[in-house]
Amino acid sequence: MPRARLQRIVILLTALLLAAAASAHQLPGQVLRVIDGDSLILKVEHAKYSIELAGIDAPELNQPWGRHAADRLHRTLVGAFVVVVTERIDGYRVTGRISHKNRDVGLQLLLDGLAWQTRVTSSKTPEEQPYAIAEQQARRDRRGLWSDPQPIAPWEWRQTRKMR
Repeated sequence: MPRARLQRIVILLTALLLAAAASAHQLPGQVLRVIDGDSLILKVEHAKYSIELAGIDAPELNQPWGRHAADRLHRTLVGAFVVVVTERIDGYRVTGRISHKNRDVGLQLLLDGLAWQTRVTSSKTPEEQPYAIAEQQARRDRRGLWSDPQPIAPWEWRQTRKMR
C-alpha cells in the first residue's frame, strides 16, 4: 500500500476514534510546558494538570531520541490550546489522548518515529489499531528512533537504569 494512502487511512481512522471518544470526558486547556516526550502541564481555567499521553511511550530525556521527542512536543504545543480526551483522572494527574488542530498528538509522534505504541490489541483490523499502524510505518521508513540499528524501548531503558 502506498505510503500517502496509508497515512490518509491512519488520519481518517484517528478522526473516527476521536469522534467516538467524544462521549468521554474532554479537558480543554492551554499547554504551559512540556516535561518530556509524552507528558506536559496543562492549564485549565485556574488549575494545572499533569497530562500523560495515552497509548505511547516516548524515549526518556537521557535516552537517545528523548530530547527530540520533547522538543517536538515543545515546538508544537507550548502555548497552544488543546483538548485532552481523558482515559484516567487521578486528582490533577490525567492520562489521555491530546488533540491539537484536530490531530492526535500521540499518533503524530508515532508516525515521526519518536515514540513506541503501548497498546497491543487482539484485533486484526487496521481500523482498530491506528497507533500500531503508525509505528509499523515509521519502522518501515526508518524515521526517527527507528533509524538507529537497535533502538531501546523506554521501559527497557528505565529497567537498566534501576539495576545500576
